[in-house]
Amino acid sequence: MNIRDYLFIRKAKSSNKIKILDVLGFEADTTIIQTPDIIKELDNLRITNEFEMVDEEIESIEIGRELVTTKENIFDTREIEESNPDTQTFVPLNITSQIKKIWTDLEMRRQWVVPTLLVVATVSIISFVSVFFINMRNNNIQNETISVSITENTNNNIGQIPQLLDVATNPFYSRYDVSNASANLQIIETSLLQYQENLENRDIPDSETVFASLDKLFNIVNKLDALFTYRIMHSEILIYDGILQIDENTNIDTLAAELSLIGAKSNLNGETLPDLEEFREHKELVNSALTTAQDLHGRLVASLRNNENEVALTLISAIELNKETETAFFNSSLKIFNDNYSKILENLGSLP
Repeated sequence: MNIRDYLFIRKAKSSNKIKILDVLGFEADTTIIQTPDIIKELDNLRITNEFEMVDEEIESIEIGRELVTTKENIFDTREIEESNPDTQTFVPLNITSQIKKIWTDLEMRRQWVVPTLLVVATVSIISFVSVFFINMRNNNIQNETISVSITENTNNNIGQIPQLLDVATNPFYSRYDVSNASANLQIIETSLLQYQENLENRDIPDSETVFASLDKLFNIVNKLDALFTYRIMHSEILIYDGILQIDENTNIDTLAAELSLIGAKSNLNGETLPDLEEFREHKELVNSALTTAQDLHGRLVASLRNNENEVALTLISAIELNKETETAFFNSSLKIFNDNYSKILENLGSLP
């Protein structure tokens, strides 16, 4: 029996005490003796018990206050640790709740992260494809513009070839005209090379015909270039410039020196004449004329030294005829060259 049971029995009536004792397991015939000492002792025990209960309640209140204070200190300490973290004294708090909060945040984010990623990926792919096709289209437009410009420039230059052909085959020789025509021919050749390089990146119908036309144009340009060089070299062959006008005041030694210089210069230029199929026969004629001129020059000087004026005049006529024959054949070759390549140019037309 504890003190609470004892106090309960004491407060009960005398008629009920026996029943209470019987319920608590004591014998029913037990006699409760209440003496003044016992009653005093019981009162002291009751008061003591009440004081203990009050102390327990006070202690519980103090413990509660300490818990509240401790909790507040924990929050204060956490704020301090956030500003000045100490890895040695840091102790994670409420791990379960933090993990739960993180998981909840992940679940909430998953509802919009996946759609957002899909939207971003779709927009990125569409943007990339759009930019790719726009750049490709711009490159195609740029390449097409460049091709059109190159083609137009090339056709304009090709249109000048007949004029250059006329200059190259004109019997009247002008060093200025030939020099300008040669420079323009180099521009045309550069334009054709640029067109040929650009043509490799283009898809045009009947490309074989276009390449065949280019080959013919390059052939004409090369022929004209060689012909301009041929004419420059030929212009220095057997050019007498009036030194054959002989009279009684002619210095035979000076005439001999001049004829010797003309012969040497003519031989040098004759050896450097370009090889042109259309002028192969003329080149042979030039070599023959040079040999004949050397012989006539020597005989002319000898006749003058011997005062054989009639023979000298005949030799002068032979020298002039030798040059005229070579020149006439050269002009005939020029005309044939002009006729042949003019027809080729007419059949070529413009480049696509």
